[in-house]
Amino acid sequence: MLASVMSSTVKKTFFKPGLLALSVLFLSGCADDDEILPPSPLPDFDEKIQVEEIWSSDVDDGVDDNYLVLNPAITENWVYAASYDGEVIKLNRADGEEAWEIDTEHNITGGVGAGYGVVVYGTDDGEAVALKEDDGSVLWKEQLDGQVLATPTVGATRVIVQSMDGRVYGLNRETGKKEWVYDTPIPNLTLRGSSSPFIVGNTTLAGFANGKLVALKTDNGAVKWEYPVSEPQGRSELERLVDLDGRFWVKRNVVYAATYQGKLAAINIPNGRLLWQKPLSTFAGVSEKLDRVYVVDQESNIIALDAISGAEIWRQELLKGRRLSAITPVGTYAVAGDFEGYLHWLHYRDGAIQARVRVDRDGLRAAPIVKDDIVYVQGNSGELAAYKVIEK
Repeated sequence: MLASVMSSTVKKTFFKPGLLALSVLFLSGCADDDEILPPSPLPDFDEKIQVEEIWSSDVDDGVDDNYLVLNPAITENWVYAASYDGEVIKLNRADGEEAWEIDTEHNITGGVGAGYGVVVYGTDDGEAVALKEDDGSVLWKEQLDGQVLATPTVGATRVIVQSMDGRVYGLNRETGKKEWVYDTPIPNLTLRGSSSPFIVGNTTLAGFANGKLVALKTDNGAVKWEYPVSEPQGRSELERLVDLDGRFWVKRNVVYAATYQGKLAAINIPNGRLLWQKPLSTFAGVSEKLDRVYVVDQESNIIALDAISGAEIWRQELLKGRRLSAITPVGTYAVAGDFEGYLHWLHYRDGAIQARVRVDRDGLRAAPIVKDDIVYVQGNSGELAAYKVIEK
């Protein structure tokens, strides 16, 4: 039986995060060039580590001219990636050799997720599509009610897909059938983007444009708890934007999540109890490793906080205004991409820049992904590369 908690659909207006500051200034009548944050120049630094490219590949034209975030999916032996124009590829994780390439003829806006024998993506017309991992043939297609910008998450029995209209779908992994739908009201005005749902045990975590983080039972969609990471403040719709669009991070029984114009919070997953919170505004999202929580704020300052208390440990402001991706930890380093396509390595202890490589001249919007201390990153033009650190 299809379990469903539904609300009325509202007409929404979206702002691209990179243009939000301009929109705010224009609408307030204060469009002064001096008030627009310029990107910092690339900082000088003493290179402490050597970064080696293991392999690289092209994924068609990437996101083309669209403001999208397309992430590759990394499994034990394979890398799967997609382009907006519909190409999906499977690469050997060790050397980047192509196993197959499929032209799906879709406009892919959410993807890709992989696991348990399937590769899943979402389209601009609200369709979820699953391919077979072994040969790329279509396993199933399912029509949803809204555009999919978030990366689908593949679990043992369910594929979790989140659409732009505030709905989360639990689809049967083998058939694509809708087993349940969760729906929450979202504001008329939101940022263009969606955080991706995350499965931990039998719990699915999902964040929404109303600033809410929700825990659902993965098998039937029942609500375990809901927590408002941020509450809308102010009179205008711009002032009340509190989107939880950035990546949230799970470590053991804790989820770390942050919103735009709101807060960063650490929440206990089993019961939804707040552990700590701090005022903060981010588009990108958070990560955690070695008891450090990393967050890129809306000005692209990188902040490291103590994972237990939320106390600030260090702040790196040399990359301010460079429209950084979310930070991803790797070993004793933290890695982020910027709008000019540079990938920056920082030391976890103090945030000092250790190395820098250029991946894609069209920029890096998708956060790096790490597996077995190898960094995988997909650029806006479709450049996909794998890197490892060689200590000097």
